[in-house]
Amino acid sequence: MNDDITEESLMGCSLASHYKKQRTDEEYFVESKRYRAEVLKIADELKENPLRFTITNVITMDVEITKSDLKTIVGKNTQDNCFNAFKNKLAQDIKGFIEKSTYEGWREVIPGKHPETAYFAYFSRELGGKAYLCIRKIRNTGLFKPYAIIDQNTFDAEIQNLRK
Repeated sequence: MNDDITEESLMGCSLASHYKKQRTDEEYFVESKRYRAEVLKIADELKENPLRFTITNVITMDVEITKSDLKTIVGKNTQDNCFNAFKNKLAQDIKGFIEKSTYEGWREVIPGKHPETAYFAYFSRELGGKAYLCIRKIRNTGLFKPYAIIDQNTFDAEIQNLRK
């Protein structure tokens, strides 16, 4: 069996009945750690030279990805090791995530949290279950910075007052 997680192998993380080559929770845990290490190597390359690009997916964004951004994403784990592996694999290509995603909308910042942030925008990918990229617009620079890749339950808890 190929050890790499692919879009096909991720289908059904939470939906085992749709999953052909099901892995154990322990295998997903190991995979999650491996992908985390790969993302951290990518992050080290961004230390002195952040990745910057402009992209349009309903909204036009000047995106900046730093070492800190990637470390934050891979540091936010759920209890679901399959989703964590999925999230860490997706974190390797944030630009590709945005290009292949659906714009879900934006929401204001919760008062008292993230004062540097103007608002959060959400993009989703459907791969047997949904994953959402939460990206924030920084107030003083206008840049968009990736903040988290979250699962459906977390998205549902955060989408009060989501606007298109």
